[in-house]
Order: sequence, then structure tokens, then C-alpha cells
Amino acid sequence: MASRKKHSVRRVLYVAIPAAILGSILFFHYQHTVRAFGPEQPIYFSHRVHAGVKEISCNFCHPFAERSRNPGIPEMEKCFYCHKHVIPTHPQIVKERQHYENNDPVQWKKVYYVPDHVKFMHKPHIKWGGLECAECHGEVKTMDRLQSVDFQMKFCITCHRQREAQLDCWLACHH
Repeated sequence: MASRKKHSVRRVLYVAIPAAILGSILFFHYQHTVRAFGPEQPIYFSHRVHAGVKEISCNFCHPFAERSRNPGIPEMEKCFYCHKHVIPTHPQIVKERQHYENNDPVQWKKVYYVPDHVKFMHKPHIKWGGLECAECHGEVKTMDRLQSVDFQMKFCITCHRQREAQLDCWLACHH
């Protein structure tokens, strides 16, 4: 009887250990993929192709960056300004057209996070501070999928100190 117990424990170990190893590998691969490449979006969009290869200005697609808290996700109609003629039968373009024609907004996954208590405005940073988008958002023109960024106070304070910008919390960000 003891020999049977020993044998079944070995079987469990022969299955459990490889399963745990495989599970760990898959977990770390997933974590690396999401962190390194950002979340997979419902419709594939490459900033590398649009901002990099095609050299489309950030402001063309994100027109509110210079005047609003939210730079704006482009309206689907803007995408079809080009894609009505450029690769209109590509499966991702067809998928987006279906959303557009059905008046069904694409549920994009948020990539950049600013805490709710922070009143961040792009305008003073871009217009008056002279910052380029890449200084905070990274070289998006080299990325197919944007990497997630959780902006924290240390990031902002370091930048403000380097540029000798406003550091008064209530006048600058927390009003």
C-alpha cells in the first residue's frame, strides 16, 4: 500500500512540476508582452507606421492636445480621410468601417494614466513649455503598440525641476 502511495505522489509531481513551470513561463511571457508592447487594442493600430513611416503629425490625429486636458482619440471619420483610398480592404480597416457604419465606438484600451486628482493640461506643456510629445510619451513613432505609462508625481517633479518650471502644487496641478 505504501508503494502505491509513493507511486501516485510521484505521478502528481511529474505532472505538477512541469505544469507549474509552464504556467510560470506563460505568465512572465504575458507580463513582458503587455509591459513591453502595451495592451492589445480591439483594432490593430501602428503608431510606427502612421507617425514614423508616414510621418503624420501627432496633432493631426490628436487635435485637442494644445487646448484641452484630453488630446482626444481621433474620430473614426478622420481615419477614413486616408483609408477610404489607402488599403480600404485591409481586415483591420474593414473592421473599423463596420464600427463606423454601425455608429459603434471602438472600445480602445487606455494606455496613459494620470491620477484623477491631477488637473493635467497639455497646452502649457506644449505651447508655452515647448515640449515635444515624445518627451513624455516616448518615441511612439517607433512603436507598433504603445507601452502603458502610469505617470507618477516623481516623473513630473523631476521634469519641472530640470526646466525650472512651476512647483507650487496648488497653482500647477492640484487645483
